[in-house]
Amino acid sequence: MSTSRITVEQLTGFHTLVIENYSSYKHFQSGFSAATVNFTAAGYNWTLQYYPKGITTSFKDYVSIYLILKSGLSVRAEVKFSLVGAKEGGSKNKTVEAKKLANEPQWACEKLIKRKDLEKSKYLNNTSFKILCEIVVFQGTRAEAVAGSTST
Repeated sequence: MSTSRITVEQLTGFHTLVIENYSSYKHFQSGFSAATVNFTAAGYNWTLQYYPKGITTSFKDYVSIYLILKSGLSVRAEVKFSLVGAKEGGSKNKTVEAKKLANEPQWACEKLIKRKDLEKSKYLNNTSFKILCEIVVFQGTRAEAVAGSTST
């Protein structure tokens, strides 16, 4: 009896964004954003777009974050954003799965956390907090024979 296996090949990468001087962002309106430098994770080039008061007025009470593919290619990926606990007892992270935007090389999280919840949370340490971005890129499938099986 023979056995074969089909595997989804994937690459996983991480990037941590540190937001400093959070309280200073109160001077900006909804839609204002700040971008990270380009970074490489899971084999591709990306940037993060941080919206301290939401991407639009519909999300003005939230922190929004977008991941943008800079490589100019189309990829299949899953993206998660986690707020990383910084204060004592802050080991548990808040994780939100981002949604892929149709026809765009972007993954969005319009409601990462309500700003008022962030301001009284374990995630805000003095005036800074961290967002961990986890990227899993699916590269296709691979078929192989399982060692020790025989062909008939």
